[in-house]
Amino acid sequence: MRPDEFANGVVSRRHVVAAGLAPLVVPRHVLGGTGYQAPSDTLAIAAVGIGGMGRNYLDGCKAEKIVALCDLDHNYAAKVFETYPAARRYHDYREMFDKEAKNFDALIIATPDHMHAILLLAAIQMKKHIYCAKPIAHSIGEVRKVRQALLGAKGIVTKGSIQDSRTDYARSTTEILNAGVLGPIREIHIWTFHPIYPASLVRPRETMAPPAGMDWDMWIGPAPFRPYHKAYHPGNWRAWWDFGTADVGDMGCHTLHAYFEELRLQAPSVIYGNCSTRWDDIAVQTRTPETEGSANMVVWEYPARDAMPPLKMHFYDGGIKPIRPAELDHAIAMPNEGVLFIGDNGKLMSSYYGGNPFAPFGRPARAGAPSALPGGLLLPVSKFKDFAQPPKTLPRCEKPDHYTDWTRSCKRGVPTALPVEFACQMTEVALLGTLALRTDKLLEWDSAAMRVTNQPEANRFVEPAYRAGWKL
Repeated sequence: MRPDEFANGVVSRRHVVAAGLAPLVVPRHVLGGTGYQAPSDTLAIAAVGIGGMGRNYLDGCKAEKIVALCDLDHNYAAKVFETYPAARRYHDYREMFDKEAKNFDALIIATPDHMHAILLLAAIQMKKHIYCAKPIAHSIGEVRKVRQALLGAKGIVTKGSIQDSRTDYARSTTEILNAGVLGPIREIHIWTFHPIYPASLVRPRETMAPPAGMDWDMWIGPAPFRPYHKAYHPGNWRAWWDFGTADVGDMGCHTLHAYFEELRLQAPSVIYGNCSTRWDDIAVQTRTPETEGSANMVVWEYPARDAMPPLKMHFYDGGIKPIRPAELDHAIAMPNEGVLFIGDNGKLMSSYYGGNPFAPFGRPARAGAPSALPGGLLLPVSKFKDFAQPPKTLPRCEKPDHYTDWTRSCKRGVPTALPVEFACQMTEVALLGTLALRTDKLLEWDSAAMRVTNQPEANRFVEPAYRAGWKL
């Protein structure tokens, strides 16, 4: 073989064919059978926070190689550890990163909200692909830092855990809005039956021993320290301001994705809200300043955005619903959750996640349900009876492909259907709702300055200080 036939240690394909060796090149599926994924095509994944939603995220990526798993509570996460016996187990994410950084390509983040930003920035520094639970971070200051870091990073593929984003039913709602049939939109009303966890709580007076082997101080992380209690872990941390972001933070991104960009909802100017009150006896009110209410309401006010008029976006949870549209048939019950868009020329009622509110998630409509388009119910019905669902012009990512969209995009080095960078923008708006509920004040917001201008004391929650020993 001449020197020019062997460059950089690789024999050229031309000379392989000339030597009669081409038949040795066999397609991967022949070697491994139908569905076979070659090791070279397999993503090595590590995960932090696997006992709760993390188990679902891992299940969506089970075709890949799960190499390392970390959870502070190994009892709570026991079944997940058992599902991936080859994965090395850790309590401390820092130890996992030190020992495994060279062994994994991508990181799943599924911890409580107050730990997201620390893990995200560590993953970005390690140049790992990222799948992150929403909300992307616990404070607006954290969100801005994460987004800035990602925009400056190269080669990192990310996705937020908004499973219904870019699905056919969500896109169908977006395409109705894009058609302009409603005219200028002036109001959005969003409602959900969540929260599905205890709320309107007071801090427990008694203390408990944390689960065996659990480092409770590590779980508290950058938040102010408090003793362990089952009111926080496992699973009930979301209502507490120090760890979660309330239902509006937890569920906001699950609806905003269908219309956030189209209606230019990035920068409200005024936000306010109210939490329900708790009464433990007749005329005995119990204040709950450390948690959201069992039912909550938030309003975001938007100024005119170029040709778009001022808009108010309302959020209701805990079973509260907006005023019933006068045009809705009296025989039709309001759905348990949904979105109502009000324009100058009509109204559109969609599912909370996008799509037909009477056939959510693209499922078949129940018997006797009103007739609606795939993107929702247009009102008044008589006015829009001849309006057809617009053509499918937007790219789709169906729910069964949500996780494989991420793993496939990591391998190809292309953006996912919903990158964390975009999820950061939606998270910020949701967290403004959290801020309004936590302060119980009307807030005037300067987005460019990242500052509340009329209630200076509220800014301590925009970018809260970390506990000693923790930093971004």
